[in-house]
Amino acid sequence: MAREASLRVVFGIAVLDLIGFGILIPQLGVYGVRFGASPFTVGLLVAVYSLMQLVAAPIMGRLSDRFGRRPVLLLSQVGSLAGYVLFAFADTLPLLFLSRVIDGVSGGNVSTAQAVVADITKPHERARGMGIIGAAFGLGFVMGPALGGVLGAWGGNLAIGLFAAGLSALNLINTWFFLPETRVPGSPSATVRTMKGAASVLTMPVVGRCVVLVLLFTVAFAQMEGTFSVFLLTRFLSSGAVPLEGGWLVHAVHPDAAVLKEASLRSGALFAVVGVLSALVQGGLVRRLVAPGHGPVASSGGRGGREAPVAVAGFALTAAGLALLPVAPTYGWLFPVMGLLAVGSALVNPCLSALVSLHAPSERQGAVLGAYQACGSLGRIVGPALGGLLFTRLGPAAPYGTGAVLVGVGGVLALSLVTQVRMSGAGAEQSS
Repeated sequence: MAREASLRVVFGIAVLDLIGFGILIPQLGVYGVRFGASPFTVGLLVAVYSLMQLVAAPIMGRLSDRFGRRPVLLLSQVGSLAGYVLFAFADTLPLLFLSRVIDGVSGGNVSTAQAVVADITKPHERARGMGIIGAAFGLGFVMGPALGGVLGAWGGNLAIGLFAAGLSALNLINTWFFLPETRVPGSPSATVRTMKGAASVLTMPVVGRCVVLVLLFTVAFAQMEGTFSVFLLTRFLSSGAVPLEGGWLVHAVHPDAAVLKEASLRSGALFAVVGVLSALVQGGLVRRLVAPGHGPVASSGGRGGREAPVAVAGFALTAAGLALLPVAPTYGWLFPVMGLLAVGSALVNPCLSALVSLHAPSERQGAVLGAYQACGSLGRIVGPALGGLLFTRLGPAAPYGTGAVLVGVGGVLALSLVTQVRMSGAGAEQSS
C-alpha cells in the first residue's frame, strides 16, 4: 500500500512538473520575438534549457544517490519555482534567458522521479512503474500547451510564469508532506545522461543504431519546435519576412498586443492537437501495432521485431509532415500537417526506446538508457539552435526542409534496423 501511495505521489509530481514545462513550449518564441529576438536567438532560448539540463543531470543523479531522492526533488522544485517567477517578471531578453538557465539547471524533477520509481518497484514491475512517468508526460504535453495558449492570450508571460510557479509550489508541498525518502542501501543508481556514455554504446548491435536514430529524429523535430512560433508570426500574423544582406528579418519584431494574443492562442491550439494525438497513439495504437498478432510479421525471439517496422512508418509520416509544413496555404491546413508530425513522433519515440531496453545488456540497462536519453537531450540542444540559424540565414522554410531530409535519412537507417533486429532475434533463438 505504501508503494502504491508513493507511485501516486510521483505521478502527481511528474504531471504538475510537465504541465508547467509544456505551458512554455509554444510560448517561448512569442515572447522572444516580443523582446526583439531573431529566429536564431529564439532557437537558442529554446535550446538553453536542454543544454543546462544535460550539464546538470549527472550532478543531480549523483547527489540523489548520495543524499537521497527527496532532498534533490525539493531542491529542483525550488529552482523551477524561481525560474518560473523570473520568467513571469522578465522584461528583457537576458532575463528571459536567465529564467530558462535556472529552470534547466534545476530540471532534475523527472529524472529523480524515475529514480524513485526504480527504488520502490521490483525489476519485473519496473515497466509498469516507468509507464506512470510516461502517462505523466502525455498529460503534461496535452494540457500544457493549451493552457499556455489561453494564459498567454490573457496575461502574457506574467500569467504563464506565475501559473507555472504555482504548479511548482504545489509540487513542493506534495513532496514535503507526502513523499518519504525511498533511497536505501542497494537501490539502483539514478539513470545519468552523459555524452561519454552515449559514445560507449554506439558499437552495440541495434542499440547503437537506435542512438543514432533518436539523435537524427530529435534534431529534426526540435527544429520545428524551436522555430514554429516565429514561423506562425511571420507566415500568418504579420507582413512576413524579407531577405536582407545579413539574413532574414521578421517584420513583426515588436508586434502589438493583439498579434501576440493571437499568436499565443494559435500556437497553443496547434501544440494541444499534437499532444492529444500523441497521447492517443502512444496510449493505444502503438501497443496494438507491436503486440503479437498485429502489425508486420517478424520473428525476433521476443526482442522487438514489430517495433522496428512501426518506427519506419513513424519516420515516413514525420518526414511528410515537415516537408508539408512550410507550404501549408492557410492556418487551418496546419492542423492536419501537425497531425502527421504528432502521429509520426508517437510511433518513433516509444518504439526506439523499447528496442534499446530490449537489446541492452541487463547489467547495463541504466547506463544504456542514460546514454540514449543523453542523445535525445543533445538533439533538443542542437535542433532549436540549428533551426533558428537556418530560419535567419535562409528563410522560414529552411528548418522544415532540412528536418525532412534528416528524418528521411533516419527512415533509411531505420529500414536497415528491421533486418538488424531480425538477425539479433534469430541469434538469440539459436543460442537458447
